[in-house]
Amino acid sequence: MVTVREQLPGRLNELSEEATVEHAEQAQLDLAEWLDRVRSILDGAALKQLEEVAKATLQTTLESTTNHRSNTFYTGIEMADILAHLHVDEDTLSAAMLYRSVREGLMSIDFVREHFGEQVFSLVKGTLSMGKLSELIEQNKRLEDHFNNDQREHLTGIYKMLISVTEDVRVVLIKLAERTYALRELANSSRERQERVAREILTIYSPLAHRLGIAQLKWELEDLAFRYLAPERYKEIASLLNEKRLEREHYIQFVIDKLKNELAEHGIEAEINGRVKHIYSIYRKMKSKNLSFDQLYDIRAVRVLVKSVPECYHSLGIVHQIWRHIPHQFDDYITNPKANGYRSLHTAVIAENKSLEVQIRTRDMHEEAELGVCSHFNYKEGAKTTDHSFNHRLHSLRSVLEHYQERNDASAHKEDEDSENFEQIQEFEDFEKIYVFSRDGDIKELPRGSTVLDFAYHVHTEVGNKCYAARVNQRYVPLTYTLKTGEQVEILTKKDREPNRDWLVNSLGYIKTARARDKLRHWFRQQDRSKNLEIGRDILNKELSRLAIHPKSIDLSDYCNHFNVKTGDDILINLVSGDISLHALMNQVNRHMHLDQDEPELVLKPALNPRASHTLSAHGILIDGLDNVELHVAQCCQPVHGESIGGYITLNRGVSIHKVACPDYVRMISQEPERAVEADWEMQPTRGQSVQIVVEAYDRRGLLKDLTQVIFSDQINIRQVNTISEADGIANMKLLIEVKGLAQLSRLLARLEQQPGIISARRLIQGN
Repeated sequence: MVTVREQLPGRLNELSEEATVEHAEQAQLDLAEWLDRVRSILDGAALKQLEEVAKATLQTTLESTTNHRSNTFYTGIEMADILAHLHVDEDTLSAAMLYRSVREGLMSIDFVREHFGEQVFSLVKGTLSMGKLSELIEQNKRLEDHFNNDQREHLTGIYKMLISVTEDVRVVLIKLAERTYALRELANSSRERQERVAREILTIYSPLAHRLGIAQLKWELEDLAFRYLAPERYKEIASLLNEKRLEREHYIQFVIDKLKNELAEHGIEAEINGRVKHIYSIYRKMKSKNLSFDQLYDIRAVRVLVKSVPECYHSLGIVHQIWRHIPHQFDDYITNPKANGYRSLHTAVIAENKSLEVQIRTRDMHEEAELGVCSHFNYKEGAKTTDHSFNHRLHSLRSVLEHYQERNDASAHKEDEDSENFEQIQEFEDFEKIYVFSRDGDIKELPRGSTVLDFAYHVHTEVGNKCYAARVNQRYVPLTYTLKTGEQVEILTKKDREPNRDWLVNSLGYIKTARARDKLRHWFRQQDRSKNLEIGRDILNKELSRLAIHPKSIDLSDYCNHFNVKTGDDILINLVSGDISLHALMNQVNRHMHLDQDEPELVLKPALNPRASHTLSAHGILIDGLDNVELHVAQCCQPVHGESIGGYITLNRGVSIHKVACPDYVRMISQEPERAVEADWEMQPTRGQSVQIVVEAYDRRGLLKDLTQVIFSDQINIRQVNTISEADGIANMKLLIEVKGLAQLSRLLARLEQQPGIISARRLIQGN
């Protein structure tokens, strides 16, 4: 059993809302006494920062007018006191003392950063994040019955979720200290709160302490939680222990004296102590093995500490020489350490006609077993040093949680109370995961960056196919919403809902995982060919219409070789299945029209001689046989780089550039063909072309800001904006922008249409 902490001195545990100046002065004296005691625990460490933190926290508490005044400072002292016995570093002690004050709003997180540095700030912030996630987990109805063994996989997900929110193992230690203090203070709480907090701790936090190898906290957390969850059983076992205590103490002392003499005769200097088994461990073994209290052999136990590993095995041989070994009751955790790093030799013998457990380890192993990751802190001779290799334990813990889960059969527990075994269940390619709750409280593991639609397909293929909306933490979000650890997701479905082809467009951001993409493609492949042809044609025509390109100007047979299909119909069907993306097809259309500038080897050279003047080149257009001529782009069709263009010589404005399919251009050259000149684009556009787009949307606050942010994110210049809000709440916005070609324009219009409240976004030319 963990040693009961000393009472905190003086009025540190008596601060109240009526605290007077005299009380404050007394608290300062008591604080100094407590700091001296902590320094002695930590081998004379200076703790200058901790002293400043303690004074600041005390001052903040005394100045507060809220009802948190009576417990905030005291909680900080208690948490730091718990961690001091684990020999953590000064930054951890400081963060523990500050945590409750920041959480209760008595001190700002910015104040912590300004006065106590980045390390303490990071630890407090990390503990706050873990605390918020802990509250969500505590509310999870799946935790109602912690004894239900079929919840083990769910609990492993909880451990993963908690560990995923921090990069520093010290954050976990602070949270464990906070939960330990909360458990100690439950005596005067309601029965409902006692059971709720105890269930949370026994389900989540004592296993975390075990995985970090901190036996001191694990034992205390388990015993106190068990006391509130099963008070009658706790009292029964405690009474049995007390009845046998005197007899056991005489027996243990006799065994210790005999073993110490035998070891000394063989030149082994050993420290031997009686080891008391904690109450919850006794209960667990009695239940899992269906044993009575008298049948437990390891109620009587000793621990032997020696200097070296060879002395461990030498001592083991001596123990077996003195007393008869009980068959099948030996574990070598030195050669095969436990997953949490625990090392020791365990054996059971018949000593003086009674069963006796003997544990043998080195002093370093003992420190590791009691303190776990905390044993990597060092306060020798007043110097504060930290072996930051202990953070490797956190990453190792993540790895263990990724690859293993706790066995779901209570009978799989080893004889030793520390012993919790794991079994390998699955290999993962990486540990960049998020953990979210389903509507029913199940924890789902997804790759980082997953959307709510990825989540829907992760739950079930039909849930994804029928999805029409989603809520995260009770709030509606778009299907492109990127999930974060700890969020609760609810997918809304309709029976007649079918997947949307846009879900497969990468640039729209609906899905990020290969699993969801494969399920979508499979659904589209299963649809009727004639229906897919119709859908594919609608998809293409919609995109061409949005770009103001006439469908007759596109011949899909031109792209069959590139996509390795036989006919243009195959391209349309592959558009629906997702085997050919709309973005890839439009890129090929652009390349065919001399548009793609990212791969110069695919761009055709212009057929015209580059005789254009600087004025002409500024538009990126070459005119056949003319030089030093004024040039302007016709506003009736606003051609974009890559589209087929022609020139028309005007009477007083030089050459007007049109799309060759522009109705005005066709009419003019049919009437005066002598004014027509050939024109083509340069290989590289020298600047963006002006294009007018129109966006129709439901009017709302911040609409224009959201749209302009999307446009700027594509590095597109906005030259003019004209917005008209109608009486029916519909806003029509015309924007004059500069793009470098159809590919950029296509991508932009698609992204604009995905913004909340947008009805349509399309290219605008005269007459449409």
